[in-house]
Amino acid sequence: MRRLALACGVMLLAGSALAQDAVPPPVPDEFVRLFSSYCLQKFPDDAALIQQAAKDKLEPLRPAQVKVLVRKEAGLGWTAGEYLLTLEPMPLHTCALRHTSPKVLDGQPLMAAAKSFVEAGGHKLLPPVGFARPMARGVISNSLTLQELDEKDQPIPQAYMFFVVNYPPAPRADGTVSDAFYEIRFSRQMYRQQT
Repeated sequence: MRRLALACGVMLLAGSALAQDAVPPPVPDEFVRLFSSYCLQKFPDDAALIQQAAKDKLEPLRPAQVKVLVRKEAGLGWTAGEYLLTLEPMPLHTCALRHTSPKVLDGQPLMAAAKSFVEAGGHKLLPPVGFARPMARGVISNSLTLQELDEKDQPIPQAYMFFVVNYPPAPRADGTVSDAFYEIRFSRQMYRQQT
């Protein structure tokens, strides 16, 4: 049943961009490694995450760049090669990693890393719940949310979210048209501080 839910979620994210029998390629190993290093191993300790970013010589994003990504003044962000790492403060304390791609990518490796991490602490993840949201200019945000349960199978204020945001071709100022692309994002989010 869980495998069926994940398969259905992946197809929801792929949407009309994929042929019916096509399977999207998985996210790169580097995506999983970076997410694990920062969002699993360091987060929610913001100071530890910031120190690791400095140690790894990640390039900090300017506040205006971060605000475009997290829509908050107080967020932080870094460039990690082809990836963008962001840290968003409470009330939705979030560590997210983003990557753009010309095609849909399968988030199974990211969800498997989150599942292993959660289970190592005696918790579990519920099967993913999918949601599609149309946005301005033809953009469509598709997401899968995996709610974390504690050792008593009670929901805790923490979830993992896989997003595939479809950006259609758009006119540029010079009269040309941009190619369609996808923002692939995985995040670990805490809704409030745990006591």
